[in-house]
Amino acid sequence: MKKTAPLPLEDLLGKFFRSQGQGQRFQELKVFQLWNEAVGEEIGKNARPVSVNQGRLVVAVRNSIWLSELGFERQKLKKKLNRVLGKGIIQEISFRIGPIPDSVPDPEESPPDSKPLTPELEQKLQKLLSRIDDPDLKSALKNLLRALQ
Repeated sequence: MKKTAPLPLEDLLGKFFRSQGQGQRFQELKVFQLWNEAVGEEIGKNARPVSVNQGRLVVAVRNSIWLSELGFERQKLKKKLNRVLGKGIIQEISFRIGPIPDSVPDPEESPPDSKPLTPELEQKLQKLLSRIDDPDLKSALKNLLRALQ
C-alpha cells in the first residue's frame, strides 16, 4: 500500500463540509478562529463574535463605548474579515453589549444545543477522522459538527 503525505486537518474538514453542502458554513465558522488576526488585538480584547449564520455576524462588545465605536467601523471590519475569510463570507455585522470571555472555551465541552449525529454523518465523520489519533481532537470535531446541524 502506497503511503500518501498527510493532509492538513483544515483541508480535510473543508472537503468534508463541502461534501455535505456546508462549505459556506465552514468558511463562516472560521471567524471564531481568525477574529483577532482580522480585527487586531485592541478590538479583540473588547469584542468577540457570538454567532454567524448565512453571512450575518453577531458580535458581543464590552460596553456602550465599544458598541458605538464599532458601529462606525462596521464596513471597515467587514472588509478586514472578508479579506481573511474569503470575499463575501460576512455580509452584515451587528453588535450588542455582552460578556467578553477572557479565554477561549474548552473545545471538549459539548455545545449546549448539540444534537446527536445521524448514523450516516457519524460514519462519514469517522472515516474522515480515521487518521487522527488524538481522541480529544476527534471529540472536539464531532462537537463542531453537532453545532452545525
